[in-house]
Amino acid sequence: MKKSFAMLLALGVIAQAGETKTEERQIPVVKCSEPVNSIMVMEFDCKAGACQQPNNPKLLPIFEVLTTGSGIQGLGKGVSTMLTNALKATNCFKIVDLEQYEKMKKLLEATGQKVQPPKVDYMITGSITALELERSGGPLGGGVVPLFGAISIKKDKAKMGVDVNVIKPETLEVAYSKSFEANSEKTSWGLFGAGAGAGGFGGGGWSISKNLSLDMVARDVVVQVANAIAEVLAKDKIVERPQPPKEEKKEESTNP
Repeated sequence: MKKSFAMLLALGVIAQAGETKTEERQIPVVKCSEPVNSIMVMEFDCKAGACQQPNNPKLLPIFEVLTTGSGIQGLGKGVSTMLTNALKATNCFKIVDLEQYEKMKKLLEATGQKVQPPKVDYMITGSITALELERSGGPLGGGVVPLFGAISIKKDKAKMGVDVNVIKPETLEVAYSKSFEANSEKTSWGLFGAGAGAGGFGGGGWSISKNLSLDMVARDVVVQVANAIAEVLAKDKIVERPQPPKEEKKEESTNP
């Protein structure tokens, strides 16, 4: 009887902890009063070593945790989808989805209707320039052990860097260009403690892998990009900016 009660109590604690992890979190992007430009996010390419050397055994950890399907080839598309979602959340832009436009065009042409091509004020292009995933410690030289599968975030280390260009399509002039980077040891906003199914990051379009650390840095990067683009192209329409989380104060030791 005592064992059964202890087991029920333990399950209750676990369930309560699980509820805490799934609390709702909002996407920390700026908010605009209304959209001011129409933009189209092009599919990112990947210039990182992990994408260029798929047969390198040292890069296997990344391949093991990538979302099933198109694998490394779909990595750029996953990041561009996440960026599109972040830009939508700002309400600063009208998002032009060329793929959906082409589908609707074919459907409506069958009924004799013509669809006007959407106007695009700016095109967003980008490249993944850095992509790393590892677990610290272990017997291998250099203190790095390859990660196979999703392990505790406390033991994972991930890093992602991207280069982003904002281009005027009619002139191909680069209106804005910047590099962004995030790593799982210095992430902003605490975006990921809620888990894959929580709050603003629930559902599809907010994950590129089966690893929390890798998804974490991807989300961090696209939030940085979305906020930077909004500040450049829609600054006058921004009515709200996310506040960074307050740092927890460390308790001072009472020992003499």
